[in-house]
Amino acid sequence: MAFQGTLGDSSVDWQVRIWCKTEDFWDVWQATVRACKVSLDEAGIGIPFPQQDVHLDESVVKALSK
Repeated sequence: MAFQGTLGDSSVDWQVRIWCKTEDFWDVWQATVRACKVSLDEAGIGIPFPQQDVHLDESVVKALSK
């Protein structure tokens, strides 16, 4: 298995590469994804997602509601 990662704007982007027999690929891939998620959960590490906060000025809200 090999690991590669970079820092994104609001994330840590990483890749895990696996080597296995072609016929075993999807089973191994699914087990690897599951094991990574379980390990992150056990370590208390959440998976971030992009978010945006929108703050509206009260005068704009009043003007829009008319």
